[in-house]
Amino acid sequence: MSVDKNRELDFSETGVFTKSDSLHKVADSINDIEDSPIEEVRASVPPTDDTTLPTATFRAWFWGIVFSIAISFTNQFFWFRANPLTIKVIVVQLLAFPAGRLFERILPDISVGVGRYKIALNAAPFNVKEHVLITAMANAAATSFDAIDIIVVQKLYYNQSWGFGGGILLVLTTSLLGFGFAGILNRYLVRPAAMVWPINLVNATLFHTLHKKVPKDVADADAMTPGLSMSRNKFFLIAFIGSFVWYFFPGYMIPVLTSISWICWIKKDSILASQLGSGINGLGLGSFTLDWSTLAAWYPSPLAIPWVVQANMLAGFIFFIWILVPIVYYTDTFESKKFPFYNTNQYDIYGNKFDRARVLTPGQYLNETAYDEYSPIRITGFFAICYGQGLAALGAIISHTLLYNGKDIWNRFKSARQDSDDIHARLMDHYKSVPDWWYLVLFVGALGASFATIVVWPSDMPWWALIIAVTLAFVWLIPIGIVTAITSQSPTISMITEWVYGVIRPGHPVGNIIFKTYGYITVRQALLFAQDLKLGHYMKIPPRELFTFQIVGTVLASLVSLGTTNYLMESIPNICTRAGYPWTCPNAGLFGASSVIWGLIGPNRFFANDSIYRPLPYFFLGGFLLPFPVWFLARRYPNSWIRHISVPVFMLGPTPFPPAPTNVTPCWAAIGFFFNFYIKRRWSGWWKKYNYVLSAALDSGVAVCAIVIFFAFQYSDIKFPEWWGNNPSSVDQCPLATVNWAGVDVYA
Repeated sequence: MSVDKNRELDFSETGVFTKSDSLHKVADSINDIEDSPIEEVRASVPPTDDTTLPTATFRAWFWGIVFSIAISFTNQFFWFRANPLTIKVIVVQLLAFPAGRLFERILPDISVGVGRYKIALNAAPFNVKEHVLITAMANAAATSFDAIDIIVVQKLYYNQSWGFGGGILLVLTTSLLGFGFAGILNRYLVRPAAMVWPINLVNATLFHTLHKKVPKDVADADAMTPGLSMSRNKFFLIAFIGSFVWYFFPGYMIPVLTSISWICWIKKDSILASQLGSGINGLGLGSFTLDWSTLAAWYPSPLAIPWVVQANMLAGFIFFIWILVPIVYYTDTFESKKFPFYNTNQYDIYGNKFDRARVLTPGQYLNETAYDEYSPIRITGFFAICYGQGLAALGAIISHTLLYNGKDIWNRFKSARQDSDDIHARLMDHYKSVPDWWYLVLFVGALGASFATIVVWPSDMPWWALIIAVTLAFVWLIPIGIVTAITSQSPTISMITEWVYGVIRPGHPVGNIIFKTYGYITVRQALLFAQDLKLGHYMKIPPRELFTFQIVGTVLASLVSLGTTNYLMESIPNICTRAGYPWTCPNAGLFGASSVIWGLIGPNRFFANDSIYRPLPYFFLGGFLLPFPVWFLARRYPNSWIRHISVPVFMLGPTPFPPAPTNVTPCWAAIGFFFNFYIKRRWSGWWKKYNYVLSAALDSGVAVCAIVIFFAFQYSDIKFPEWWGNNPSSVDQCPLATVNWAGVDVYA
């Protein structure tokens, strides 16, 4: 499909090229090129390919394996800390460039191996496709496996250990099941142009910034245009240095910059002021952050997500968190005032800690008599509303997918190739695709190993339950994948899997978390693989080579992550407790809370007719029904602002809560508005050239600085002196944000 001369890519209209007739000729030549129909993609990915570039070279394999092991170890090592440090794959993307260039200089131009298995050590200059394969392998290894948290919960909450053999099978099978599903996703979530995967555009921009040589005509045109004279490489370097230097302040010297909660400071002895103003443990009204890592930790980069998506998510945050949560708390709905404003702890009806030991049998099942004699479980009103929001999001995804995407899904089901395929999809047709039977063999093998895992080890889960878990994952895969591909923010079926098993086998917490592993985590891994497939799609990587690199990265990461976890669990005293600070395992704590609510107590009791939480399931119905009037109005008024409303995206606004700080979303959306609405409309040329470069530079500077801070200071226990801006007991200076309405914190 040829690009319309009047579309937004017409630089002569944006003011990027307006200096001379020669510059208009450059613009005209650009407009004649067939390109993506999506402006964000046009700004990041050229509609070209060089099929002669070598890909799976020795350099790609060597550095891919090295960086996969390094990033897997590092991320798993930091995962259990109170403030987990996640090294993003963009750091590997940066480091792999000089590493590849180094091998280009020092390796001899010879081939090693025998016969058809020979591989050239240094046959050609280091190129962008080798770089992408290194990054893709490392990305498969970069994400901390949620199955690891399940293993930790088994040990800490239920005194159960499967050893290394059972653990590695649990981690590997969930990942490879997801990878098997990823083959199905290609025609629905990778080939269609509308499935943008915005976060990949940042990576694609950085790849082209590092490797692309700008044509002389374009460079001359930029040099004559105010604001565009600086090269992308120079811009990246300046922004990287600025980000690196700045992060020393919120990351080490002035932590209060992570949450400037000024309302609390007006009256520190007021519980109300602390609850409303704290951006960490309260509502976060007026609170903001000057820490880029805080934003990037819970959402995709605000510079990478289209403003219309961010506006929907901000509206969802305002409705659920700033309107609904305070109404619930201050009207004492769900007995909320007995508990602090915002946490994931469990309580009894008296406001004390919920004592699991009193209701567990020696076999780690629910003692129903003891539970009835003790107390129903209680959670904070904030936590309860977040459960309701999760159910509403799942309901909205079902109806929205049927209304808006049903026809395209059916067409793709009949044939992966469609007339609407863009230039990138057609360029990828030059390469051999991965045969369906590769994915089928992988899936069947992983499924067989999964059966062996739950039968041989004490999973407390019958074999037939695995079939239900995998079926749930399959059913939800495409609806959730569509939302993720558009927003880079993934909904979760965690609650659905917990709920289903809690109904099937109530009072079995260990079985519940294993069922959750094979349901929810399989979907999550499948979408991570699909994201990498889209990156390969943008960068024109041969699919079979990308498949192999992803598999190897996943296997390496599974081995390294589990080994690192076992080492930490055995060597750090009091790990995953307050006494073990900073090794407090916040994410494992969230998983543990879910295992108690959905597994031990179970949805039948949690939502019983006499339970205070019985209204929560109606959120699912509300979420399911809401897209219908929006869809009808959008069809009735196709040119109105209503067409921009997406109910599932609206529901995704509060997704990071808990445990994200509440000051994140408003700041994230404000930055997105400035760059992806104001700058994009006012200075379109600047936005197209620098926006994604800036995002990559900010991420990279923070990540590299965080590594330097840890190894230079924290690893040697060199602490910055305590002062007003560095108060470990209350980072945002809101000391009463963690107490209940009566001023008590039973978990202190």
